[in-house]
Amino acid sequence: MTPRHPDSPLPAPALVAALVCLVEGLLLVATAVLYGLELADGRAEDANVASMSLVVCLIFAILLAVLAAAWRKGATWPRTATLVWNMLLLPAAWTLSTTTGIWAGLGLAALALTGVVAALLAPAADLPDRTL
Repeated sequence: MTPRHPDSPLPAPALVAALVCLVEGLLLVATAVLYGLELADGRAEDANVASMSLVVCLIFAILLAVLAAAWRKGATWPRTATLVWNMLLLPAAWTLSTTTGIWAGLGLAALALTGVVAALLAPAADLPDRTL
């Protein structure tokens, strides 16, 4: 596959995948802020768990921002990472629906499924066929 020219429009599925990754990253930043507020107020049941959760949320938010930027630049390498991440969010959506509420779980599931479909429809890298 030839690299995308900077003036050529980004394919719609790649743009959607970039937006999904960006939204997921922002949701993780918001979650990290909530953990930080719990720690600051002393409401966290276990400060170690809350602080580690905060760090993990920020790390994954950064990684999702990198994926979103790569999609936006027209790269094809984030396809697999986006698929894996969003497939892993589906069981998390189920857990969220049983603990927090059905609407939160459905919202996360819809976002994850949108990410899966967008990544599947986005252009894939043309790799040479290898014969043995």
